[in-house]
Amino acid sequence: MPGVRGRRRFHPVAILMGAVGLAVGIFGVAALREATLSTHQPVDPDSQTELVLTADARGAESSQSLSELVEAQVTMCRLEVNSDVVGEIAPQGEDEFRAVLRPSMDETNRRQFRGCIEDWLIDHVRLNVIELQDVG
Repeated sequence: MPGVRGRRRFHPVAILMGAVGLAVGIFGVAALREATLSTHQPVDPDSQTELVLTADARGAESSQSLSELVEAQVTMCRLEVNSDVVGEIAPQGEDEFRAVLRPSMDETNRRQFRGCIEDWLIDHVRLNVIELQDVG
């Protein structure tokens, strides 16, 4: 008949390629989710993490000591994780400092805390984490 169109045929190869593409897409999204999702593990409330860092301040206000600037940045970063600074942030020489945090940090909090410490949160101050490990 002149005005009637025939049924459209689907090619098996096209269907197979579509299914493979869908499977790869789902797998890719699942892998990306796993790699970027923040998952926390339980930690012993009495455990501790030792932080050792170096600090450098160039062009900072002359009324602010390097110790004050380090304490300010560590305190700000501590707010992003579930650990508190225990005691003082102690100088270990001219530009090195040590702090103990409790409870210890799981891997997700450890990455977040290290990233925060090494970010430029306070103008003219650069901190570099030397050690961030569980103690005792």
